[in-house]
Amino acid sequence: MEAGRESTKRRRAAMDNEEDTTSQGSAGGGVAASSGAAVTAAATETEGGDEMAMVAASAEEEQVGSAETEEHVQRILVAIDNFTRQVSEILETGRALFKDLAADFEDRLCSIHKERVERWEEEIRELRDRDAANEKARALLQNAQLHLLHTVRD
Repeated sequence: MEAGRESTKRRRAAMDNEEDTTSQGSAGGGVAASSGAAVTAAATETEGGDEMAMVAASAEEEQVGSAETEEHVQRILVAIDNFTRQVSEILETGRALFKDLAADFEDRLCSIHKERVERWEEEIRELRDRDAANEKARALLQNAQLHLLHTVRD
C-alpha cells in the first residue's frame, strides 16, 4: 500500500508541475491579450477601454475556474488517499481476522479429532473387556459342562 501512496504523491507532483506550466502559459497569453488590447486602445480609446476590461474579466474567470478545478482535483486526490488508507486498514483487519480464524479452526479441528479418537479408543477398551468377560463366561460354562459330564458318567 505504501507503493500506492508513493505513486499517488508522484502523480500529484507531476500534476502540480503541469498546472504551474499551464498557468504560466495562461498568464503569458493574458499579457499578450492585454498588449493587443492596449494597441487597440491606442486606435480607439473607448473601444480599447471596454476590450481591456473584458480581457481582464475573462482572465479572472479563467483563474477562478482553474482554482475551482484544482480544488476539485485536490478533493478527489484526498478521497483517493482516504480510500486507499481505508482499504489498507480493512486488509490488515481481514488478515488478522483470518489468521485468528485459521488458528481457531485448527484448534477446533484438532480437538474434534482428539475427542473422536478417544471415543474410539474407549470403544475398543469396552469391546476387549466384553470379549474377556465372554471368554471367562465361556470357560466357566465349559468347565461346568465337563464337570456335569464326569459326574453323570461316574
